[in-house]
Amino acid sequence: MNTSPTSPSKWRRLLWQASLAVAAWPMMAGAQSFPDKPVQIVVPYGPAGLTDNLARYYAQQLKDLWPQPVVVENRPGAGASLGAAQVARAPADGHTLLLGSVGMATNPFLFKELPYKPADLTPLALVALAPNVLYVHPSVPASNVKELVAYAKKNPGALSFASSGVGSSPHLAAELFAANAGIKILHIPYKGTGEAIKDFLSGEVKAYFDTMQSMRYAKDGRIRALAITTEKRLTDMPDLPTVEESGVAPGVISSSWFGFFVPSKVPETRRAEIVNALQKVAASPVAQDKMRGFGLIPVFQGPKDFDKFMNDESRRWGGVIQSQKIAID
Repeated sequence: MNTSPTSPSKWRRLLWQASLAVAAWPMMAGAQSFPDKPVQIVVPYGPAGLTDNLARYYAQQLKDLWPQPVVVENRPGAGASLGAAQVARAPADGHTLLLGSVGMATNPFLFKELPYKPADLTPLALVALAPNVLYVHPSVPASNVKELVAYAKKNPGALSFASSGVGSSPHLAAELFAANAGIKILHIPYKGTGEAIKDFLSGEVKAYFDTMQSMRYAKDGRIRALAITTEKRLTDMPDLPTVEESGVAPGVISSSWFGFFVPSKVPETRRAEIVNALQKVAASPVAQDKMRGFGLIPVFQGPKDFDKFMNDESRRWGGVIQSQKIAID
């Protein structure tokens, strides 16, 4: 066995190699794949609603792309601001996402004070649109928009509209419709879509601007679909007229939407990783079919386009909120 002492030059070479290994360790640890712990998607509405269903589908698909579990937490209340505040205060490591909707653009106009600063959340990706459909319960004597407006004018305040909450897309659509049609309505807010649909189907509430997800109830006669709030008829539903066509409620163009947000301090490189994963899910034909099954129109906009979209939504609905004097105490 060789017992000769190691030469000085060999010692220097060994020390140099060891120092390289120590220096490389932080870089190796930093290069660990994202995520390195469970990811949470916060839904600022109750369970069983459209936002919740979409979040759970994305969570399921992201589990196949990421080496960590993806869980959904419902945090309803205060027009989605409680869930938004939870994400705004979360660690800026990208492991907490918010799946938000119209409330993210309207809350600053609805609340005197918010439990979070809008600047603390960054738009990450818009993933779906949902045009509103004007539905009525069969007990309402109206088979089209003209007849509904005539009924509402004859019975001021008797026509009740459900919504998933004050300032939600169904609420704002109803207020826009009432203002442009010159009628008085009774707004009944609920804590989420699930509760609103339940009372609407039972006839407790007479009308509802919901997404196309409720067309299944119209097909079996439990409710009646009168019109859609798009500029033109949809090719998938050519027999459903637009509200605009009625001639009695011009300018009623309304759509809900769904997009992911993260705390603004999440590093840009980490945001890019998340956007890449979300885009992979959105691009899947299976995912697009699933979203159409939810009554959604699949889209995808990255941070820059989504931020512009948010600014446009804020200007648009801010005017409606102020003119109709809508507020959340």
